[in-house]
Amino acid sequence: MSRILFQALLFLAPFIAYGIWLHFAGHGWRAPERWRGVPLAWLVAAGVALTVGSLFALGLTSGGSTKASYVPAHMKDGVFVPGRITEPGRE
Repeated sequence: MSRILFQALLFLAPFIAYGIWLHFAGHGWRAPERWRGVPLAWLVAAGVALTVGSLFALGLTSGGSTKASYVPAHMKDGVFVPGRITEPGRE
C-alpha cells in the first residue's frame, strides 16, 4: 500500500510544485487557464517519467538473488504458510 501511495505522490509531485510556483509567483494557482494546454502536457509527462523511473530503479535495486526461488503459499498441517522467496539449499 505504501508503494502505491509513493508512486501516486511521485506522479502528483510536478502538479504540486507547479501549483506552489503559481501561488508564490502571484499568478493564482486556481486559475484554470494556467493549467490547460502545454503546461498540463509537460506536467503529465514529468509525472509519468518520475513514476516510470522510480519503478525501473526499484526493479533494479530490490529483490533476492537470481538463484532464489519462490515457494507459493500453502497449507501445512492445517496451518496457512505464506509464500516466500528461498535461497537454494534452504527450506
